[in-house]
Order: sequence, then C-alpha cells, then structure tokens
Amino acid sequence: MAHHAPDQTQQLGEIPKPNTGWIWKTFFVLVGITALEFVFVFVMEPSTLRNSIFIILTIFKAFFIVAEFMHLKHETKGLIWTILVPMALLIWLLVALITEGSYIGEAVYNIFK
Repeated sequence: MAHHAPDQTQQLGEIPKPNTGWIWKTFFVLVGITALEFVFVFVMEPSTLRNSIFIILTIFKAFFIVAEFMHLKHETKGLIWTILVPMALLIWLLVALITEGSYIGEAVYNIFK
C-alpha cells in the first residue's frame, strides 16, 4: 500500500480557499476578444475582410472556451487532433464559401446593373 502523508496545510473541517484566478484570467481574455470583435464590426465598413476577421476571432474565442471550460487542453494529443482536424476543415470550408459567395454576389450584381 502506498503511504499518503496527511495534508498539514488545513485543519480538519476547514474549507479550502477557492482557486478563482484562472476563471478571472479566462474572463478577461474573452472580454478582450469580444471587445476586439466589436471594434472590427463597428469601425470597418462591411466587407469580406471584416466578416473574415470577425469569424476568425469568434472561432478563436470558441477554441479558448473549449480548451478552458471543457478541459480539452488537459486531454491526450490524439483526442485534441481528432477534434481539431475536422474543425480546421470546417473553417477552410467556411472561408471557401464566404469567398465564393462574395464572388457570386458581385457577379450577379454586375449582371443586373
């Protein structure tokens, strides 16, 4: 049997202090990303570049939420890659669809102009 040393930092029945530092760090990172999204949305004129920047920041925020709150950053590398590779392919598909949709929209607009 393994010998477990008793924890001498707390008395019996004492409630440990909460470790909320990582929650506040995560909160401020997410607030910063959201503020940056608002800056890009309200400062730039509507364009494919603005939409792409907004989508990239939103996906970055989603990855951060998944890593922190769903504890993905503590998982094995195989599971992380199993989730990230299909997500990267979906992002590529999203960028391709936005680019093609923008081109088709401009082409149709020019035809009926």
